[in-house]
Amino acid sequence: MFLVVVVVVVVLVSVSPACASGGFPKFPADACGRRAIPWKPEREPRVVGGEEPPYGAVPWQVELRFGDRHQCGGALISVRLVLTAAHCWLEGLVVVAGAHGPPGTAPYEQVLRVERAIQHPDFRKLGPYSHDIAVLLLAAPGVRFNILVKPACFAYESPPPGTWCEVSGWGASDPSTPDRLSPVLRSAAVPLLSLETCRKDGVYGGRQQPILDSMLCAGHLRGGIDACGGDSGGPLVCERDGRHELTGIVSWGDGCAKKDRPGVYTRVASFLPWIRESAREFGVDYDF
Repeated sequence: MFLVVVVVVVVLVSVSPACASGGFPKFPADACGRRAIPWKPEREPRVVGGEEPPYGAVPWQVELRFGDRHQCGGALISVRLVLTAAHCWLEGLVVVAGAHGPPGTAPYEQVLRVERAIQHPDFRKLGPYSHDIAVLLLAAPGVRFNILVKPACFAYESPPPGTWCEVSGWGASDPSTPDRLSPVLRSAAVPLLSLETCRKDGVYGGRQQPILDSMLCAGHLRGGIDACGGDSGGPLVCERDGRHELTGIVSWGDGCAKKDRPGVYTRVASFLPWIRESAREFGVDYDF
């Protein structure tokens, strides 16, 4: 039996930037990686699928929808750019910023058409989930940043194993029913694991998809908490100096929250030159 605990927090928000007492913004509305709504997920793996954060506490999280159907998660990195998993891409997707519950229920949702997408050219060349990353270009003028919608910062180097990070999405909260999505956004704290650990024979060694240097593993080897079906493409962020850095993208795994089967993520730091090159191809300024 799995215990799912939902913490409900009522937060009154304005869609203008948080201001200091003098009337000037405490930080710009588009300052990357900073929450305007304080919150941290629990670090104990007693909640499968994580917890429901307050609305707006994961402002870089976007949802990819096909019609009214949830497709995947994604991470906002600028007003017109979203990162997601390459295996999530489907013609006709829209990106929803400021989403939280079922479509149309969040008061400040912004729905944007995907104008173009670039999947990594080496996607699936070294296994079914190799180079599992795509950049999406949103229709102009893009999203409007506010306290509920902000980009994540980039992790230019991946944090060391043992670092606690945060994964979020609308994926299943019960591993026994991986196709039953969560009706609300959920987030969970997971520790990073070393590649050596992830490559062990009892973990992911000897599989059709090897653990590449461009991947990250995160989670508890004893099981209990993990990303799950429907979380693909969503952000794994790690906090450093008060900023949340986009460290990974939910990619694959063997089931959900199983013993010795941690989540496997695309390592964002391995693809920064390609992301910048894609932004240039789109003709979009990218300056952080």
